[in-house]
Amino acid sequence: MRKYPFLLLLAVCGCEAQQGTLFKVEASLEDSTCGTGALDAEDNWDFEVRLEKDGSTLTWYDVDSGMTIVGSIDDGKFSVSDANNYVVTAASDYSVGCAVRRHDKYSGDASFDTSGGLTGLEGDMVFEYSQATGYDCDSMIGTTDGFEDLPCEIDYTFVAEPD
Repeated sequence: MRKYPFLLLLAVCGCEAQQGTLFKVEASLEDSTCGTGALDAEDNWDFEVRLEKDGSTLTWYDVDSGMTIVGSIDDGKFSVSDANNYVVTAASDYSVGCAVRRHDKYSGDASFDTSGGLTGLEGDMVFEYSQATGYDCDSMIGTTDGFEDLPCEIDYTFVAEPD
């Protein structure tokens, strides 16, 4: 299992077999305002995705997490994004707990072969974190295992090529 540059997330997918082509993604950290606590980001990060282009729709399937994101691809540009809440600390009798809303954005340039098949992606991966509505993360800000600040952001550049 790879180490994520953000909260470790495990997805359970009762999905059918994924279509598309397997791509290796190599990412390099550009910036992080989240600190080195709960969201410690690696300088370099490699992982695999299945990418499927259907007209102007791009489906990005993360092989390790099972997460599927659908976006657009047109005129040599692509963009996919998704947002979810993730519990950091559970609620108790004394606290509502802490959960963050993570907004994932992948965008950049796409390359194609002469028949229009996808041959690569290059661009930016941005993970934006904010406190989820109804939760209180104040006790996690400025702590060793917490966040430098919220909202915060982790930015990578990446290249994806067929694997």
